[in-house]
Amino acid sequence: KLGGMTGTASTEAGEFAPVRASGAQIAFLQYTSGSTGQPKGVVLTHANLLANVRAMGAAARATQADVFVSWLPLYHDMGLIGGCFATMFLGFPVVLMSPLAFLSRPGSWMRAIHRHRGTISGGPNFSFELCLRRIPDEEMEGIDLSSWRFAFNGAEPVSPDTINHFEQRFSKWGLRKNVLAPVYGLAECTVGVAFTTP
Repeated sequence: KLGGMTGTASTEAGEFAPVRASGAQIAFLQYTSGSTGQPKGVVLTHANLLANVRAMGAAARATQADVFVSWLPLYHDMGLIGGCFATMFLGFPVVLMSPLAFLSRPGSWMRAIHRHRGTISGGPNFSFELCLRRIPDEEMEGIDLSSWRFAFNGAEPVSPDTINHFEQRFSKWGLRKNVLAPVYGLAECTVGVAFTTP
């Protein structure tokens, strides 16, 4: 019984039977952004997902010592595949924040990286711009960003000015040089295509 309706789902853990899927089986359907035309459905197999997660992990030089801090929504491929599936498969923790918490208070992202000693985190170019515009210096007091080793910027056009200004401004709080990395991806290739390695 599920939600008052009779069905095949069970709430008892002892009756759970995991589904064994082959690499060729469909994992899910992902839609393109529609930025260059009508959104289209892309069929992703389990093999597509695993190949892309492995490639992104290798490009980011991810290890089990990493901590991913993400405010990215799980309905977006960067958040779901990059922030959730990749961390599970590669075996390191992820700290998931509410996207609305980040948007209303961008400093919460910096605070989460500091508190959890985040090593990998990022988002679209607008997220770095939002931090530049809306985080006052006094809100950064006591924050240490020195653990952040891979700050990816993608999902929309990347501005070199944004990268330079972010690096300069947040170096006061331990952000190291050359941590910000432009990345490129698209739904047709699962998510990650090109990474600037750390």
